[in-house]
Amino acid sequence: MWGYAVGGEIKVVDRVRVGGVRCSLGEGVALIELEKTLKARSVKTGYGRLFFNDEKVFSAGFKHLSIDADIKPAPGGRFSISLNLKEAAGLLRDFKGVLCASAAKIDIPIGRDIWIVLFTPVNSKPRIEVSKPLLITDKASVQASLSVDGGELRYSLSAYGSGFRRAGLILDRRVVTGMIEKVMLAERLVVAHPGESIQDIWTPLAGPKEPVLAFMRPYMYRRDIVALLQALGCEAKASPFISFMPNPFVVGDGGPTQYRIRLTLNGKTVDEALLKVSFQR
Repeated sequence: MWGYAVGGEIKVVDRVRVGGVRCSLGEGVALIELEKTLKARSVKTGYGRLFFNDEKVFSAGFKHLSIDADIKPAPGGRFSISLNLKEAAGLLRDFKGVLCASAAKIDIPIGRDIWIVLFTPVNSKPRIEVSKPLLITDKASVQASLSVDGGELRYSLSAYGSGFRRAGLILDRRVVTGMIEKVMLAERLVVAHPGESIQDIWTPLAGPKEPVLAFMRPYMYRRDIVALLQALGCEAKASPFISFMPNPFVVGDGGPTQYRIRLTLNGKTVDEALLKVSFQR
């Protein structure tokens, strides 16, 4: 059945009026078929990003971070694209956002190009790597231990000494896709006061709760971004600027996201460890 949803399982955001669409998800691959015939010069598929900034002057655009294939579609007939499934990752904070997912660019010789972006959850457990298992400081009897178990990061913070007000662990996320294309988020994992010992776990987010398939213009309006953010689970609006709740918002982990965990003492960083997060398809 052609329609804007396939079995009620895939949300479709159609900002270019492509019409009927069918999307089937396989093992690591998605097949996207359009009812509409497109006269395309070429189709590039791979891993792409959408970056927007509404801080002073609104700007938004797509680009590929990596390309899997560059093909020339056969003329006539229904239009179909095969996409390799990859992590749907990204951060939104204040007036900026970067969204990364499987993406295809359709080069239209006469008319505007079309970007197809597919955000899918990952069912497999994440792989987490930690650069070192112990964070310490010589300024107080405070230390944190880090370990990985079953796709979760287990951490403990022991603040048995004295002479300080508080100790903490902070997780930094940082997505950088260009010279001025960066969004950063500092998440406080735990705070301990003298005499306290706290344990907990952190689990990476495996993308949106349900698949989202978007058809977008290469140059967008605020309302185009808002429609996509709403499909991804944000309460977003476009007047007078793009705003969303919750703020900040994590689309998913992995992909180009860089991570580190910092041990802080009275708000100042005294030690840190790097993390790597990836998902296996």
